[in-house]
Amino acid sequence: MIIGVCDDDRSWCDIAAGVISGYVEKLGYNVEVTSFNNGDDVLNWQGQPWDVMFMDIELGEEKNGISVAGELNKRFPGCQIVFLTNYLFYAVDIFQTQHTYFVLKEQLEERLPEVFDKIMHQLEQSGKKLIFSASWGRQIIVRLSDMYYLERELRYTTVHTSWGDFQIKEKLDELMGDLPENEFSRCHHSYIIYFPAIREKKKNSYVLENGKEIIISRSYMKQTNEDWMKWALLQMS
Repeated sequence: MIIGVCDDDRSWCDIAAGVISGYVEKLGYNVEVTSFNNGDDVLNWQGQPWDVMFMDIELGEEKNGISVAGELNKRFPGCQIVFLTNYLFYAVDIFQTQHTYFVLKEQLEERLPEVFDKIMHQLEQSGKKLIFSASWGRQIIVRLSDMYYLERELRYTTVHTSWGDFQIKEKLDELMGDLPENEFSRCHHSYIIYFPAIREKKKNSYVLENGKEIIISRSYMKQTNEDWMKWALLQMS
């Protein structure tokens, strides 16, 4: 497992890297941990992508950890981000990025079992796939990590993914029961949204990683807000 730790406090960064490395080795994994003291070194990295980056939020520079993580999401989408901070109030700001966990530095060692349970779950989820029966007898396999949203228009449902779109006949009501619980939400008569693909939640819409904005209709507002809160809490638990 390849892990990065970024913190502008060199001493704490080295300590954290040692604690994390020791824990992962106890789990039975070979581990390579690289330490960084600023965001530019992380973003200029030319080596093999990390499986996990433990990112300090306050880096003492123009780019804080949240903005660096946002760029990492684009460059290394498979790299899971674990935010580290001394301040709980950053828990709201981190939803600007795709991340796996949020940890107060003083609790790092005691929270590592929970953190790596979540990391392993995410790795398992990213490998999960959905099978859709498309037109002309085709069956199309989609990794969950490639999903964006589903859109119903006239007699067909379009499945929107990171690599392209295709149409199926099933209605959204029929599909909801077969989709993974807590990750998909009906937010409109015409849309089912995939929460991990969301970059930003606004009052009346979701903005996806690809820039597409999906409207939340009034009739689905209460349910999709409840779904969102459940999913968001799971990301921090």
